[in-house]
Amino acid sequence: MALLSPRIGLALSLCLAACAAGPEMQGNPSADGGGFVPLPDAGPGVTCRGNRDGTIARGEVVFAPGVEVRYRINPPSTLANVNARGVVQPDGTRLWDFTDRTGDAVTLSLSTSAGQWWLPRFPTAQYASRIDPRSPNLGVYRAGDVSVELLGLVAPSEATMTVVPYEPGVAVLRFPLAMGATWTAESTTRDAMVEGTPVASMDRYVFTVDARGTVRLPELTFTDALRVRVELTQRFPAGPGVRKIQYLWLVECYGEVARMTSQDGELDPDFTSAVEFRRLGL
Repeated sequence: MALLSPRIGLALSLCLAACAAGPEMQGNPSADGGGFVPLPDAGPGVTCRGNRDGTIARGEVVFAPGVEVRYRINPPSTLANVNARGVVQPDGTRLWDFTDRTGDAVTLSLSTSAGQWWLPRFPTAQYASRIDPRSPNLGVYRAGDVSVELLGLVAPSEATMTVVPYEPGVAVLRFPLAMGATWTAESTTRDAMVEGTPVASMDRYVFTVDARGTVRLPELTFTDALRVRVELTQRFPAGPGVRKIQYLWLVECYGEVARMTSQDGELDPDFTSAVEFRRLGL
């Protein structure tokens, strides 16, 4: 059943692969002062308007299949030293210094569901994106006016025999996102297969926007980021369950700019070792 435990890693992979350049680059405001910024990798006419008001509205998250986003991430089967807490500033916000350049350079992209082998199993799906840069498996998503739902997990090829539908879909984003926002999602897998092996689980996600502040990366500084804490508890028909904590840093238009995922069984919200630590970068 451990094959299912990486599911925490796909919590916001849609946003990370779909959202590109935005208004938060310190010292480089847009000409109109309102954050009207073209997304150069998304094709002509695709834009995003952010206002740096501490709230991420639905209109400040853009979904554009084909966009490529680059990250730095620790290598597979390694633990990264992390500081999710950051430094509390006099105004109550926090500063997170993620300027460390170590790790592997990876690229993620968002693809459309049209013509995919798995579409008959997920007829309402719109997009797919890799859940982890170090794994080929894809998260399948539907984006609506008030939420983005994770519908399941699939392999790129039908021959791999991996398809994990979630009933119901998990709302991994609820708009608007702002400090104090919280929601819970529960889902069950049925008739699921991972590499030809039947699997099942009951999952409970708790999402909380619990901090706001500045994220420093090697090439960019984001002055109004929201941190989302994701707590996942999984139960299986046999064997022990799995608990993980994940932190995601989101900004208007860019989407996810950093992520930390704890080891299995983690209870400390200020954990210092992560199985995954990714940061937006060149």
